[in-house]
Amino acid sequence: MIPTYPEPNRPTVSPYTQKIEEYVRSVGESLGLTETQGGRERLEAGYGHFVAWTYPEASFRDLCLCADWLFVTFILDDLHTLKVYDAPGAWAPVHRRLMEIINTGEDPAPARERTPFTEALTDLSIRTAERLSPALRGRLNRHLDLFFQGFAEESENRFRGTPPGIESFTQTRRLSVGMEFGFDLVELSLETEVPADVYETGLFREIIEAASDVVAWQNDLHSVHLDNKRGDFHNVVIVMQHAAGISLQEAIESAVAKLRRRVADFLAAEEQLLPFLASRGVPPRIREEILKVTAGMRQWTNGCLEWYGNTTRYRIPATSGESDQQHAHLEMLLPSQVRASA
Repeated sequence: MIPTYPEPNRPTVSPYTQKIEEYVRSVGESLGLTETQGGRERLEAGYGHFVAWTYPEASFRDLCLCADWLFVTFILDDLHTLKVYDAPGAWAPVHRRLMEIINTGEDPAPARERTPFTEALTDLSIRTAERLSPALRGRLNRHLDLFFQGFAEESENRFRGTPPGIESFTQTRRLSVGMEFGFDLVELSLETEVPADVYETGLFREIIEAASDVVAWQNDLHSVHLDNKRGDFHNVVIVMQHAAGISLQEAIESAVAKLRRRVADFLAAEEQLLPFLASRGVPPRIREEILKVTAGMRQWTNGCLEWYGNTTRYRIPATSGESDQQHAHLEMLLPSQVRASA
C-alpha cells in the first residue's frame, strides 16, 4: 500500500466524470492522437477520470480548463523524454516557445511551424487568462515555467548518465512533478485564491513543498517497476537504491517510510495553519477558504491514487522495443529542436 493522507471517507469524484472523459478524448482527437496506435492507446489512460477525481468540486467549465492543462502537461511530460528533445540545450528552445505562448497567448513561431498542439495551447492560455485574476494567472505561469525547468534538469542528469544525490533529486523532482501549478488549479476549481501574503509565508510554502513531495513519491512508488525497466533513474526509489547500494525491495521499503514522514510533515503544518492565520489577522471567511485549499490538496492526492488503480498510463511495456517507441506518436505535436529554434 502506498502511504497517503488518512481520511474517514473515500475521495469524492466529480458528477461530470463521463462528460469530462468524453471531452478529453475529443481534445486528443483534435490534436491528431487518434491517427496513431500509440496515440490511441494513450487516450485509453482515462485522463478525464483523472481530473474528475482530483478536481471534484469544479464546475464543468472550470473542470474543462483543469483537464486541458493536465492533459497538455501529461503530453509534454512524455514529449520531453524523446531523444530529439532529451539532451542539454535541446529542450531550451521548446521551453522558451511554450512560455511565450503561455505568457502572451500568442505563438512566436511562424505559421508554418504551428501545429494543432501549439494552437490548442495558445487557445488554452487565452481562456485561462480570461478566467483567472492577474495574480493567480501570474503564479500559474511561473509554476509552469518551473515545471519545464524540471524537465531540463532531468535531461542534464540523463546526459551525465548517473542518478543525482537524494537532495538534488528532491529539488528537481519537486519541479518536474508539476504540483505547484496543479495546486493552483485546486484554487480555480474551488473558486477561491490564497492571498499572496499568505502563499509566500514559510508555513504555507512548507505545506506546498510537503504536498508536492507526497504526490511525487507516490507516483514514483506506483511507477518504479516501469521506470526501472526503461532505465529512468528519476524515481525516489531508484535514487535511494543507488545512493545506499541496497536492493530494489529495500529501497522501496525505505521510500515508503520516507513518504510516511512527508505525509506527517504536511499534516503537522496544516494543523498549525488556522492559528497562524488568526495570528496574522486574516478574516475568518478567508481562513476557511484557505483551509479548503489545503483540504483540496489532500483530495487531489488521494483522488490521484484512485486513478492509479484504473489507468493504463503506467503499464509496463511487453517488449523492450515497445518501451523504446512508447512516445513516438508525439513527434508530430511539435517540430524538432532545430526547427523550433528557427
